[in-house]
Amino acid sequence: MRFRLKEILLSCSILIIIPFGFTGSVNAKNKVAVPDVGEMFYAPHFKRAITKKGYNPHKIKTRDHLIDSKKIFTLNVKNGEKLGNIFSRTISYKSKTDSFAEVVSRVSGTGIYTVLNSDPQKPAFNGEFRYDGRPESHGSVEIRDEGKTNIYNGKPYTNTDGSGLMYNSLIWGTPPDKIKSGDTWTVTIPQPWELGGSGTQTITVLDIDEKNNTIMLKREGTSEGFYDHDAKNVGIIKDGKTIKMDITPGQSHWIGYTIFKNGLVISDELLVTRPVTLTSDNFKFEALEREYILLNAMPAP
Repeated sequence: MRFRLKEILLSCSILIIIPFGFTGSVNAKNKVAVPDVGEMFYAPHFKRAITKKGYNPHKIKTRDHLIDSKKIFTLNVKNGEKLGNIFSRTISYKSKTDSFAEVVSRVSGTGIYTVLNSDPQKPAFNGEFRYDGRPESHGSVEIRDEGKTNIYNGKPYTNTDGSGLMYNSLIWGTPPDKIKSGDTWTVTIPQPWELGGSGTQTITVLDIDEKNNTIMLKREGTSEGFYDHDAKNVGIIKDGKTIKMDITPGQSHWIGYTIFKNGLVISDELLVTRPVTLTSDNFKFEALEREYILLNAMPAP
């Protein structure tokens, strides 16, 4: 179930997102939790590598030999297993000259997925989603085409979410058959997606825990134009009055870390920024837009 996050976010002062890949309507994020969260979460050396100063490659034990990427990115779950995600998203418009009050929208929630079909080529789930401040929703979710297509309650759509339950080749591309720490591959994203327009990004392998089929990646890219289901206008407050402004986007740049295990997203964060020009009949402002998504595994109740 996807969610049109921006439409929800900008339609109210508090946004409400829908789990990546399976709820609501546009883009979103979700995270997975396997029964044994201790083993499923990223390996201890991954945790030590994330410090208050960010990623520190010198604190990780690297592995230089090649690993079969299919062992890491191929789904490996069992029928009846429950996977849990907790997620949030924020969108902000900030004037470059303090001409108006910063506009901020936020949304958060949880998703629980019960595995109905564990076939990695056509997995199916029963989804339960709760977005804070909104009624719970339920539905069937099927995933096809290496994550590119989601089918929610029998209706297919292209999965343009920035993150999700599983590896999505539309966003992440096809990794090399054999990979090691330090390897990179380039992805051409052919269409607008949740946190970018059509563009390119580079995927870098930061570390691999071969024993636990776990990998830590960095993704960084740029694009032009509007995002999928992007807002074309935003309301700002100036001199105590709300003014509707049209948005003209500049070039987007995004960067973030993601951890996969057995084809599932375990931890994901992504920040995108871009300059925007806001115009109305009487005003024109230069501003900075930034959006970020956070997705983490959680124990499924």
